Amino acid sequence: MTDRPIHALMNTTSIAASRSGAAIYVLSLVGALAARPQDVALELLAQRRDLEELRRLAPGAAIRTTGVEQRPRRLAWEHLVLPLRIRRIAPDLVHGPHYTLPDRLRPPGVVTFHDPTFFTMPEVHERSKIAYFTRMARAGIRRASRVIAVSEYARRGAIEHAGADPDRVDVTPLGVDRSRFRPPADDELTDDERERTALGVTDPYILWVGAIEPRKDVPTLVRAFASLVAEGADLRLVLAGPRAWGADEAEAAIASSGVSERIALAGYVSERAKVALYRGAAVFAYPSLAEGFGLPVLEAMACGTPVVTTAGSAMEEFADGVAEFVAPAEANALASAIRRVVEDPALARELGRLGTARAAEYGWDRTAAATLLSYRGALGW
Repeated sequence: MTDRPIHALMNTTSIAASRSGAAIYVLSLVGALAARPQDVALELLAQRRDLEELRRLAPGAAIRTTGVEQRPRRLAWEHLVLPLRIRRIAPDLVHGPHYTLPDRLRPPGVVTFHDPTFFTMPEVHERSKIAYFTRMARAGIRRASRVIAVSEYARRGAIEHAGADPDRVDVTPLGVDRSRFRPPADDELTDDERERTALGVTDPYILWVGAIEPRKDVPTLVRAFASLVAEGADLRLVLAGPRAWGADEAEAAIASSGVSERIALAGYVSERAKVALYRGAAVFAYPSLAEGFGLPVLEAMACGTPVVTTAGSAMEEFADGVAEFVAPAEANALASAIRRVVEDPALARELGRLGTARAAEYGWDRTAAATLLSYRGALGW
């Protein structure tokens, strides 16, 4: 044990240009760790496009940039050049926050494992990603002194499918920025409405947020929505997120739904617009087949929005008792749960109140504190 801060080198080059999922985790963790200079001296390896944002989040961190933004070159850099960089920097430890650690790693390593569905549901992922992430996640876990799993569901996946030693895996849930994701104050209502109007969104609406890809199961949500409209529900459906690999099935479901004029494809929206969408939704519906964590559910809860989501993966760990759960891929059950919330204002208010209270337990400061425990465990401090 030592009293000096841990010199931690984090490889942030995996941050995607569209800020979602793992990118939000990395950026938020950087900011929360940087707020604890007495505990950690943070050094970052970053893509040039992220330099300004990382400087704002971590003004005291040393940041070294690379020019390798395209995935094939970045991955080659990570395993051929990064080990040499690490030797020159000589940190106490290296943190790979997105599944991987480089070969020939000399200091202790910590790796974050996000999602077991590359192993358990290969059909919902791009083939090239399956080949890479299954192989490199196993290798990263093998090289790591400690493994951070973002949920108990992810922990089980890391152990059962990626070969992690149970004694070396720490469960560290993600967090939510409660300064932004919260119910609106009275003086924010007009600005929220302005953001929604700019996107062409009108009340009342069901909201979904994420990348449109097979695992998110947007087609089931579209079918559930179409059945609600057929029964006379005066609702719209807003899908906020970028088109990703495998979006064709979702687009076909929308085209054949008979209610496409009531479905708004908002695309990738700013963080401010996303907050406004959460706050104004009658219900947030998230029918994902499985999630390593399910951050949009936590964000919606923090905003006081009632949530309907799927059972069987990580969402049950943090939303049990404060959200409505249905089985994955069950359009009728999803429609029934949404109908219950929309038609029962008292239930909607209670879910919103309970969700906000539960989300208050999940700050990025808590994630950073637990991450530091993993760092100390890797170092034996």
